[in-house]
Parts: sequence; structure tokens; C-alpha cells
Amino acid sequence: MKRTLITFAAIYGIVIGATSCGSGNTPNSAPAPVVTPISSGVAPASFIQMERLGRPAIKEVFQQFNNHDNTNRTSPYALPLASQSLSQEISSFAQQSVGRSAATAAVLQAVLIPDALEADLSQTGGSAYLGVETGGATGSKFGGRGLLDDIVAIDAGALFGNTVAALGLAPDDGKEIPCLSNDNVPPNAAAHNITPGGGFPYVGTPF
Repeated sequence: MKRTLITFAAIYGIVIGATSCGSGNTPNSAPAPVVTPISSGVAPASFIQMERLGRPAIKEVFQQFNNHDNTNRTSPYALPLASQSLSQEISSFAQQSVGRSAATAAVLQAVLIPDALEADLSQTGGSAYLGVETGGATGSKFGGRGLLDDIVAIDAGALFGNTVAALGLAPDDGKEIPCLSNDNVPPNAAAHNITPGGGFPYVGTPF
């Protein structure tokens, strides 16, 4: 099965290898970048990774603000994954702050880490946020993220609602908080140019 991991971390960088008009001996010359494989968990030296937001609201909800910068600058595939602060905080926040069971917290941790969008290009049926990780329970097995996917509502439903239990991924712990399980902001289909053959730009004005 052919799978492609798509992560915004790969493009959240600023190229710093620009050269000056002077010679290589002038103070303004940029040193030759030392390229480090991204699989090592360290961003290549030719880029400065400033942000990582493959899945909106994950870092912002689960993680302490003081730890955001470290997560932003770390590859989502840094090993070992279990030692990452974000992974640990997903489990601790779900259990200690929200009161979810250990089983529900473990499902959230397994689905949301690594913090990257995953797509299975062998599948059809259109994009579906968390589709690969949930076996198609969110719409299709293709995964990725569609313009009309209500990302925040899906994330909130998993943490505060009964999404995990409804999918049969863990027993219902009875700790749902209904008023937090949906952002109640529906996707604005009319604002997006997603008709077949439609032109760029595809994303409409926020409302």
C-alpha cells in the first residue's frame, strides 16, 4: 500500500542560503549550508523551521505554551516519538485536565502522533481528515485534509465528545463535555472554488 506522509513541517521554513553580491571573503557572504537529513529529527541547516501546524488545535489545546517553540522547531518524525513533549502532553492533558480514561487518552495519542497529515494515495473517495488513522471512519481512507473538513470540530469531538467511543476505538468513559465537543462554526462551502475545473484561488474569504 502506497502511503505518503504530508506535513506542513516540510514547508514551514525560510531559506537562508541567499548569497551577497560580494566575494566569498566579504563579511556579507552567507556560509555554505550544511544539509542535515530531516529523518534525524533536526531541520536541515539550509532552513529555519519556525512553525509546525499539520493538525490545527492539537498543539494549542494539549500542550503548555512554553513548550510550543520546541515542538515547532522539531520534526514530527523525531525519534523516539514517545519521548516527545507533545505526545506526552496529549495523554496527560486528556486524563488530568479533561478527565478522560487512560484508554481514550491512548487512542488520542496514537491517532495524533506523529503530528502530520497522512494520505494513502492508493485510496479513492476524496480527502478526509484523519481518514488513514481511523480506517476511514471520518469519511474515506484517503486521509489528508479537504477544504470542507471541519478540522476543529473533529478534534474537539475526539477530545471532549464521544467520537473515540462511537468509532469503537475505546470504551465510553462517560466523561464527555458536550458544550466543548463542537466549535459550531460550519464550513462555508459557498466561499470556496472547489467545483471541477474551477480556477485558483480555491480558498474563499474567511467569515
